[in-house]
Amino acid sequence: MVPYTVVVAVKEPQYLEPLLHYVHASEYGSKLRMIGFTKQEAFLEFMNGEERPDLVVGDRDMLETWMEGGKTCSWKVLGTGGGPPHEIAKFQALPELCEALLQACSKEGMPAGKAARKGDGAVTIGFVSAVGGSGKTTAAVNMAKQLGGLGCSVFYLNLEAMNSSAVFPRPNRKAEDAQGLPRLLYEMKAAQESKNPAPIPIEPFSVKHPAMKCDWFEPVSNRNEILQLSKADVLNLIERIAACGSYDVVIADTDSGMNDRTSAVLEGCEHLVWILLDDLIHMYKSGQQLAYMERSHPEAFGLVAGKSRFIVNRFAGSLANTPPEIIREIDGVLPYIPSWKQNHNEELLLSSPIFQRDMLKLCRDLLGEELVSGTGVKGYG
Repeated sequence: MVPYTVVVAVKEPQYLEPLLHYVHASEYGSKLRMIGFTKQEAFLEFMNGEERPDLVVGDRDMLETWMEGGKTCSWKVLGTGGGPPHEIAKFQALPELCEALLQACSKEGMPAGKAARKGDGAVTIGFVSAVGGSGKTTAAVNMAKQLGGLGCSVFYLNLEAMNSSAVFPRPNRKAEDAQGLPRLLYEMKAAQESKNPAPIPIEPFSVKHPAMKCDWFEPVSNRNEILQLSKADVLNLIERIAACGSYDVVIADTDSGMNDRTSAVLEGCEHLVWILLDDLIHMYKSGQQLAYMERSHPEAFGLVAGKSRFIVNRFAGSLANTPPEIIREIDGVLPYIPSWKQNHNEELLLSSPIFQRDMLKLCRDLLGEELVSGTGVKGYG
């Protein structure tokens, strides 16, 4: 199912944090996408943006200024619960509170699991990692293949400075194919300068990858084409691919560590998959990067944390290293495949039944049974 997007605006971090953690770790994680705010300025800034949630709930004094400006979506006040119909009990057991939120969403005319999406576009999934060599790209490409094999229409967007997905063979490659992304970026820039709102089709600039069962941009021949991309450029690119109407899922894969492209993926994707390794240094660096994000941009970090899944790759059966405290829970694992250690055949990286089995579990966790089992864009409207 496609989760409802619910914005929660309360003043107490001690109220918001347990709620977000519970939803993320429980069965409601596939039903509710929660975005929390404890500062009114950040809440108003978000609500003045382009995204429209299915429901806004919060303290009355947090919502008043937004409501005075003209409500743009359904809303409920967190109160005693015994008041008017637009009130939900603030202090109740978390399962009951989540059920009340689901009921409030469905009462607004949307059947459960069919929440309206921004522009009815594709689901966007970003793969990120704090440290290189984690197997992030292999995992992202395998997800593209898994979803493509299930009948979904997938676009794989690689934003790495050195596109490691280029090792996966695509027959009949042509030199001119590498100009697809640069030509699209030129068209996007020209449309911005001329203020032309007409959509730009993606198909003339992309190619199909039979082994990965998805569309993609052939890796560019000039690295500067990628290095010069700004955060705004990447956000625009992700949005245009997702909104073009041709794809069910867009998978964005970017460099390890932080740069403008990674920041855009963190902000612009609905779901984030953090790839971790059960390695002392890897866990340390991952914790340090997340802690820095929380200190420097706490509100933005709250949004990132709310849509993140932490996945341990090359899992050998048990964790030898304790994840950093900022990672509250490991959400899944991908298995260690011994035959990949000294692999000289890149096609083997796309053909492990064990890896695909656990990748399917991750797909279902992110997208729900309905999306994973369905086919085509119309599968979820």
